[in-house]
Amino acid sequence: MRSLALALVAAWVASSSLAAQQDRATFAVLPFQNEQSFGLEPEAYAALELGLAQLLASELARSPGGAVVDRGRTEEAVGKRTVPPVRLDAAAAQRIGGLVGARYVVLGNFVDAYGRIRVNARLVDASSGQFLKSVSNDDPKLQTRDQLHRAVQAVAQKILAELGLPAPAASPVLPTPAVLAFSRGLAAEEAGDKAAAAKHFQAALDAAPGFGEAREAAARVR
Repeated sequence: MRSLALALVAAWVASSSLAAQQDRATFAVLPFQNEQSFGLEPEAYAALELGLAQLLASELARSPGGAVVDRGRTEEAVGKRTVPPVRLDAAAAQRIGGLVGARYVVLGNFVDAYGRIRVNARLVDASSGQFLKSVSNDDPKLQTRDQLHRAVQAVAQKILAELGLPAPAASPVLPTPAVLAFSRGLAAEEAGDKAAAAKHFQAALDAAPGFGEAREAAARVR
């Protein structure tokens, strides 16, 4: 009898856990687009297209109500011939969301005017292809390059608030050199250059020893 009771409790816990996972809002965060930025070398901005998306995804995943599609699956879906590879729009976001099983898709862009940065994100309902909300780092204090990670955190919080999801767990603010090095590492990894990727990820860790995403990425390319 005791064994039966324990089995029933275990089954209930498992089903409750599964239901909780199913209730979480799943996001696919697409690469950001650079909107004619100036002040850094072009390679840095190309890398930030990947880095900002990954950092935003990490912030969304920190919410108890949020989950994020694996970056590799999202990149694969973006690269499929059925999806326009250059200018992503709501229709493309809807198709990508369907391919990866995301409930919401986030499109982003940024512009850096010699150190003044604007980070913008648009939230798309993957089931309907409708834009739900556009958010950005509106606070002037978060519009300088040295506040880049805080700007991404602010954008994530606005997306979660729009959907009524819990705020993400607190995380350290990363210095911009760590963000840039991490972004360069992602770009090198995408290009298949693991040695360069490892070097950039290590530079990110040197700038921010507690940078969890950089530590995971460094282990991935070893």
